[in-house]
Amino acid sequence: MKNIFLFLLLLVAFSQAENIGGSVGIKINAGVWGAPTAGVFAVDTIEKFGGNDWMALRVPLQTGRYFETLPAFFVLSLGANYKEDFLIHAEFPLRRDIEAWHKDPYKRVYTLDPSELDLNVPTEAWGQWNNPAGFVKFGRFKPEIAPTPNSIVLGGAPHHDAIHWKFAAGIARYDFLIVSLNAWLSESEKEEQKTVTIPNARNRTYTEPTKNLLLHKVGIEGRFGYISIIEQSLVGGKYLDFRDVSPFMAWHNNFNYGYTKMSTTLEAGLRPAKNSEFYWQFAMEDIESPVGETLGDKGYTTLAFLAGYKQKVPLGIYGDIESRIDAVNTDPHFNNNKVPLQKMTSRKIYSSNFRKQEEPYFADMYIVDYPLGYRRGPDALDFWWNLKYTSANKKINAELESAYLRQGDCEVYEDHDDCSKREKSSKIEERLFLMDFTVGVENFQPLRIYAGAGFQNAKNKDNISGNDRNDKWVKAGVSISL
Repeated sequence: MKNIFLFLLLLVAFSQAENIGGSVGIKINAGVWGAPTAGVFAVDTIEKFGGNDWMALRVPLQTGRYFETLPAFFVLSLGANYKEDFLIHAEFPLRRDIEAWHKDPYKRVYTLDPSELDLNVPTEAWGQWNNPAGFVKFGRFKPEIAPTPNSIVLGGAPHHDAIHWKFAAGIARYDFLIVSLNAWLSESEKEEQKTVTIPNARNRTYTEPTKNLLLHKVGIEGRFGYISIIEQSLVGGKYLDFRDVSPFMAWHNNFNYGYTKMSTTLEAGLRPAKNSEFYWQFAMEDIESPVGETLGDKGYTTLAFLAGYKQKVPLGIYGDIESRIDAVNTDPHFNNNKVPLQKMTSRKIYSSNFRKQEEPYFADMYIVDYPLGYRRGPDALDFWWNLKYTSANKKINAELESAYLRQGDCEVYEDHDDCSKREKSSKIEERLFLMDFTVGVENFQPLRIYAGAGFQNAKNKDNISGNDRNDKWVKAGVSISL
């Protein structure tokens, strides 16, 4: 709280200074925000000590993904800038607790009960330095380096604690990203981290409590398209050295000695006409090395694919329409690894005070492992269609998203060896047909009115044979921005 007051004092002190500006915003939201969620709130016990004294539960990825889209019912926003060269932005939201929201049949956004308040940290707080050849951004934010939210690179986690350097000069493009990830492990995962090794590790183990992702993206971009190569290096169990973190050296420091998981992605885009774009991504993980310490260990290369097309149609005085079609295919092993701190996941821990400690299902924390690649994780064959409308004055917007989704039971947090090659993957596949529509109107400033509805048809829900169900939900409410 004292940091908020300090920020406000700085805004007042410098508000009259030349070239320095600041802003304070408040947003209040009252409504319901439905979404498809798993039938059970927690699917697994990650950690348990002494009866019901301490427990950590795993929340399904789908539930976590939709919870992160839940709007806060109160947000305090603070901003400051020096010209347009340096920006600071932070949001301090109040929203419902993840379990309280999930168990509410109406999926209300608001609450007056202190036990239903989300106790977790803000998801957006950053500073950014702009320059003629790009920017440097640092803090907590969602990096934007992909042509679609369904990217197989950094498409999964809702936000990152990161530093992002973007360089664009002429046709040259370069991105360098350092992401600090949560290295918390359960006791069983700690034991695996101490004992499990991978080929070429030469029986080395690395147990330092740290996990970081380094990403490079280098390419060229012109009027008619672009081509890039992306390399991701996940360093887990070992603190970063200078050669790991330097953008001019890390590209070649890819010797897999038991603490690094490498991923290489080729990305290309083609713009045959104005406001249109075809784009592709092809990712390769765990490329087999000719040198190995395990006799007869053949291994195989993990692959993932993305193909998409987006089009913007200007309607003049009536606004714009944007459409996007994506097809995604991920291997059952995609983003996974035998060593816990080398799984390409962003582990988010949600603290909660929704239940009292003496209640039978009390848990101290809830955990969601968000994939660092595709947002729905491995073992997926998905097709998405998104349609957006924005009025010319930006005060009316509408969005329709539909999808046909197929996924096996190889979750990113599962044991690596339990998920075999695609031709041997689970015969029980979850199949979903999803439609979600939302419209918002801001013609009544400072009010915004929004409404929407959704439908999901599920076959073999949660990879359980015969678990077929239909889900329906609504979204409706009013927000006030001051």
